[in-house]
Formats: sequence, structure tokens, C-alpha cells
Amino acid sequence: MGKSTDSNSDSFRERIAYFHKEILGIPQYVFAESIGLGQERVRKSLMPGKQPTAEFFEAIFHTYPDLNPDWVFTGRGAMLHSEKENTAPYLISQPIHKPAPELVSGKNLRVLCITNDSSGNENVEVVNTKAAASYIDNIQEPQFLSTLPKISLPGNVFRGGTFRAFEVKGNSMEPTIQQGSWVIGQYVQDWLTLKDDYIYIVVMQDAILIKRVLNRIEKRQGLVLKSDNREYENKNIDIDEVKELWLLKAEMRYDFKNPSKEMYLQLQHLMADVEDIKAQLSMNNNQ
Repeated sequence: MGKSTDSNSDSFRERIAYFHKEILGIPQYVFAESIGLGQERVRKSLMPGKQPTAEFFEAIFHTYPDLNPDWVFTGRGAMLHSEKENTAPYLISQPIHKPAPELVSGKNLRVLCITNDSSGNENVEVVNTKAAASYIDNIQEPQFLSTLPKISLPGNVFRGGTFRAFEVKGNSMEPTIQQGSWVIGQYVQDWLTLKDDYIYIVVMQDAILIKRVLNRIEKRQGLVLKSDNREYENKNIDIDEVKELWLLKAEMRYDFKNPSKEMYLQLQHLMADVEDIKAQLSMNNNQ
């Protein structure tokens, strides 16, 4: 199990990556959450040419005390202290293949970056479709959040929580939510509290989706994402694909469809179809 070596041919970055991928079996963003640092900060710390801070290493060795610093820095000796003592292989306190409860409940590890206005009130950052990919990659970087547009919202419903605005891409939630509108979500800290069939903004590793959610975390460590547009099928995802969840609280739209007009148009189409059928029947009778 251990990767012991007397040479220092591998860099400490490669050894840390080996540790969290092969030994812990977790991706980098989960590893970042487990040591209490942002994903972007960990990513940059492990980039070639970057010099990590002492805090970075302290966080790693504090969270994983069995990891041997001499192996990390030099490649010499056993990877784990327990290997020196011929004890059982290194085990983390939670199952590798399931998210640790604190990652789901958010009691200890999930950290949300926010910005404040001059009065100390939390800003409501606005994430449009063009900024979605950058938002996913820089989700825990205050410097990035400071570059996003900001709005203030009236009413008591937007008090006592953290809120963020997202632009709607696609028509999967029509007619409930229109493409091109804006939705306001309230940050969800404890994912175990997700309510079935409520609409959430689901920030994943590769996309931001707005869906009705069925909470299947306790049953099978996942979520079911449902669309109001029946042309779209349900989507099953693992909970470790999720980075943030926001409960939908409001929608801002600019196009107000006239239901009476739409019904009138549907009636016209239906009447035209009836006329086509009548004409076809008349031709058949004349033959």
C-alpha cells in the first residue's frame, strides 16, 4: 500500500496528489475541504513553480497526522507513520467511497466565501451564464467574488441568510422558470435538510443546474434532479459531484407571456387541424 522510496525523483506535489487520489480515494476538491482550505487555494499550491505556505502543510498534517512529513518533502521512508510500526494500513475516519457526514451536513468543512458592502451587509453576487464556468473554478476565492456584479434585494424574505443570483440557461424548467430569467437562491449549509420537489440551484463540478430535487443522500449518497419541462428526463447524480446548493427563493423575469394568447393560438391550430381532417374526409367521399 505504501509508496516508499529512497529517491526524491517525485516532487512533493506529486506525492500529495498520490496520497489523496490513491490512498484516500478522493478528488482534489474534497481533499481541499477536508483540510479546511479552498479548492482554488489548494490547486494553486500544487501548481509547479508555486511555493505553498506553511499554513498549507500545517492543515494537511493536522488533518492527516499519520502522513509522514519526511516522505512528503523528500520521498524518503514510509508514506505513513503506521507503516513504520507495522500496524494496520492507514484509515481515515469516514468511508472513502461515501462523503463524510460533515461534508454533507456542512457542520465543519463546507466554507462559503462572501463579500460585504460598506455597511457590513452581505452582498448578493450575480452569476451570469458567461461567468458560470469561472464561478465553479473560483468558488472559494473572495478576490473572484469581488469582481462579480452585486445587487440588493428588498423584503424580509431576503434577510437572515446568504443569497446569490444566477442567470437561467435552457428551458428545462419551463413553464415554471423561463430561459433568460434570473433566480435568487439562499445558501444551503446542511444538505440533509433538502426537501423533495423543491427547486434548488445545484452547483456541480462542471455545470450549474436549476432543478427540482429529490433527496436520496441517506439512501444512496445521491440526488435526483427533475425538470418541469417533460421533454427532459430525470438526472441521477452522486452527492460528491455537488459543490454548492441554493434553495430557490425568487425569480426575476422580463418576458411575461400571455396565457390567453397562447391558448387562442393553440385553438387556432386545433381548428386548422379539424379543417384538414374534414377536407380529407370530403375527398374520400367524392372518390
